[in-house]
Formats: sequence, structure tokens, C-alpha cells
Amino acid sequence: MAKRTGGEALVERLALHGVDLLFGIISIHNLELFDALYRHQNRVRHIGGRSELGCGFMADGYARSSGRPGVLVTSTGPGAANSMHSVGEAYHSSSPVLHLTTTVGRGERETGLGLIHEPKQQFRMLRSVTGHARRVEDPQTLVPAVDEAFAALSSGRRRPAVLQFPTDLLGDRCGPGGDLPALPETPGAGEEELEQILAALRRAERPLIWAGEELSHSGAHGTLILLAEALGAPVVTGDGAKDAFPEDHPLSLGTCLGQRIWARNPVHDFIPECDLVLALGSGLIHRSTVQLGVRFPDQLVQVVLDPDYLGRNYPVSLGVLADGGAVAGQILERIRGRDVSTGAGYRDEIRNLKRRIRAELQREWPSETRAMEAIRSVLPRETVTTWDTTVPASRASRAFQVYSPRTFLNPYGWVGIGFSFPAALGAKAANSATPVVCFSGDGGFQYCMAELATSVQYGLNVTVVLFNDEAWGVLKWMQKNSYGGRYLGTDLVNPDFVKIAEGYGVAGARVDSLAELLPVLEEAVGADRTTLIDVRIPRGFSEFG
Repeated sequence: MAKRTGGEALVERLALHGVDLLFGIISIHNLELFDALYRHQNRVRHIGGRSELGCGFMADGYARSSGRPGVLVTSTGPGAANSMHSVGEAYHSSSPVLHLTTTVGRGERETGLGLIHEPKQQFRMLRSVTGHARRVEDPQTLVPAVDEAFAALSSGRRRPAVLQFPTDLLGDRCGPGGDLPALPETPGAGEEELEQILAALRRAERPLIWAGEELSHSGAHGTLILLAEALGAPVVTGDGAKDAFPEDHPLSLGTCLGQRIWARNPVHDFIPECDLVLALGSGLIHRSTVQLGVRFPDQLVQVVLDPDYLGRNYPVSLGVLADGGAVAGQILERIRGRDVSTGAGYRDEIRNLKRRIRAELQREWPSETRAMEAIRSVLPRETVTTWDTTVPASRASRAFQVYSPRTFLNPYGWVGIGFSFPAALGAKAANSATPVVCFSGDGGFQYCMAELATSVQYGLNVTVVLFNDEAWGVLKWMQKNSYGGRYLGTDLVNPDFVKIAEGYGVAGARVDSLAELLPVLEEAVGADRTTLIDVRIPRGFSEFG
């Protein structure tokens, strides 16, 4: 067999692993890779954004909405560095992004000669936001390195992986790669652990299932529904897992979020009254549990893939290092055909609690709840929504119902801004026939506003709902409530977003009320084009509905 260049070997191996799309920007150091992509366009497409930051968020949005690894391509020095925010978000939100990047030629690294784009300790920088990192120095190790990266992306807690190539290696000759190795099996509970879980469930009269962030990539959403129904157990979703369980299901209690910017949540009072919490696929992350005053009963069974999270924030009666979805399936198989339901009395209590949760939202957020419910009503059930870190997003976490897996994407990990618009483009690339709606603030949207050009160039038709209060709204709200209204650094002078959209060839509209927004949004979602809706909220989102 004729030998290929390193770039060709890389593209062909990616294709064998099921990759059909790369997000990234061409540069002088990755030209060999792009030349290989040119020759394999029938197998692997390329979407080129306007910044590595935006391309990283696209790869993340692709991964979260599809369950498959999103692939990011950057180049040496500034290109790799520009991706750090987006890859860091993927790391902290456990999203499987494969980052392919380059460095200067072999023998030139860390020489300080002043080479073009020459980095300083680039690999060390990349390792800080990845779960798996490898420098490929020999073309004969390139294919095994790709296989190793995919094994890492599909095992344990999903984290980004990075492969760094010297630019000259991509032009070297590389031999055949051979057959794909088998990927690691999804780990379930051991027999003794499973028996302990089943025994705890048999004793429990008031069990609760806590569905965690790892379930977003498990593909076990159907299994979780069947398990909850078999047990008669309500389900609370952890931060990052809002779409793990349909929120219109009778056993759904919604998200765990409450207090601070999320309003009072009666679920927090209910959880410690349960006699068993089965936390599946959840790290029980500090910021959305301990920091919010969440308490658990003595019987807490935590199933999580990452040993660093096992029992870290709460003592557990049983800790299991396994995939939460796999364990849910094991439990369901063992209880199939048995009467293990909690009974009608518990179901009545759950029904009444659901009413109290909604009543509390309507009391604390009357306008915001009305707005979110109205927006939800005009969107098709399967719509994928992406959210930035904004006041509307905090309200959506409680008041915007989600029904399908992988349809609510938000930067819950690093909690940075700029995520929602490019993530929406990545989600659209993964789900071309599904409506995708981006909800952003005016500040966050401008992080990656130039990706409007990417949307047009590649036909990634999404709807952008831009809540425009001419401020960093969350921070201004904090300055108002905690700092006596001493405002500094939170006001923004914005451009005319509608004119900018039209300049890119995107449809633009401006609305000033919920009544104006709803018909425009409904029409935009049904149209085969990208539409930006500038939603003016000068008095903040609390007065919008």
C-alpha cells in the first residue's frame, strides 16, 4: 500500500472513527492537514469559523447535541491559545471534544528563536483543560495516538482530548493504520454493588432519583424513564442534566437549582425528607449543591465515573465507580416484573409538590415565568436550545420546560459567556433537520458575533434571540442588590444588531415586548434561514413578560 502523508493518515483515521465534520481555522502550520481534507471532502467536511474560540464552542455544541465527539482544529501558538475558553468549558462541562493542533517543527520547540507563531509551553497550557493529552512526535505513532484519544473520549468521565503535532510531521510519510481497536466497554456496577443498591431500594419507601450531568452522553434517557416509572420514584436533575428527564413527566421535579439567582425551590426541602437518594451519573458538584444549601438523607448512593467526585462533597452510604446509565439498566433488568412501586400515596405527594414548585415560581418570578412558558409554547417540542450566562438563562433553568435529551445546552461548567451562538451552529451541524434556537445576551453575543458569517457560508440556519439590556445584566443586578446600586463597568454601548445581521445577509428583527416576540419567533423557527431577533429589555428581563 502506498504511504500517505501524516495529514492524510490523520483524516482517514478520523473518518474510520465516524468523524464526518471538523470545525477549525486554516493556518500556515496546518496546511498539510487542510490539503488532506481537500482530497477527502467526500468523507470529512470542514466548517471554518471566524475565531478559534467560536470553533471550539461549535465543536462543543456538536458534541453535546449529538452524543458524538466534536472535533476542533487549531494551529500553533495564538490559534491554540484562542481556543482555551471554549475547550475549558468543554472540560468543566464534561463534553467530548477532540482538539487537534500543531506546534513548530521538531527540533524547534522551546528554542526561543523567534519563529512564526512560536509558543511557550503550549502543551502544558493545553493539558490544563483536557482529560487526555498527547504529543505526537513520530509519524508511525500518529494512528495509535488517534485511537488512544477516541478510547479516552469514550471511557470514564467525558473530557476533551488534545493531540499536538509538529507541523513538519503532517507532511511526513506514514504507513497504513490497520483495523480499529475495540473501544472500552461501558462500566456497570459489580455484582456485590448491584445487590447493595437493590437492597437499599427494597427498603426505601420514599426513594428519589438524582439524574446527573454524565447522563447527557450516556444515551440512557429511555432507561431512566422506565426505571423511575417502575420504582414510582420522582426525578430531580442536577446542574448540566436538565434535559436528562422530560420535564412534563408526572415524576419530574425539575432541576435541583434554587436560591441565589434561581429563586426558592421547594425541592430543597423535599430531598432530605426522602429515605434514599440514588444519584446516577452525578458528581454532586459543589456550586449547585453545597453552595445552594442542598441536603441529602443518610442513605445516599452515588454512581459516578470520575473517582475524584466520589463522596467529595457529601458522605455516601454507597459509592459506585460506574456509568449511571449502565447501572440504571442493570437495576431495571433485576426488578423487571416485580412490584417495587412506592404506591399511590407517594405519587400524590409528588403531584402536590409539582404544584408547589410551579406556584413558587409564579410568586417569585411572575413575569419571567410567563415569558418562558410563552416562548416554550411556540417552539416545536424537539427544538434544541442553547443559552449563554444571562439573567434569562437563569430563569430558563427553572421555568423553561425541556422534553428531549440533548436539547438544552448551556455553559454550566466554567460558566463563561460567549457560548450560546457558536454552540447553536455546532448543534445545527449535528441536527440539520431540527430547529435550533440560541438565547443570548447582548454582551455575550458579541464574543462570537462574527460567526454570523459562518452561519451564512455553511447554511447553518438558526434563530438568535438576543436579550438586549445594554449591560452585563447579571453583574448589574448584583451591583444593584449587593452594592447599593454603585454601577461601574456593567453598562454597554451596543451597535445596531439588526443592521449588523442584515450586513451579513441574515434576517433581522427588533421587538420590544413578549407579545411582539412570539409571532416573530414562531415564524423565524419555521423559516429556512438564520434570523436575529433583537429583544429590547431596557428595564431588565423581570419586566419583559
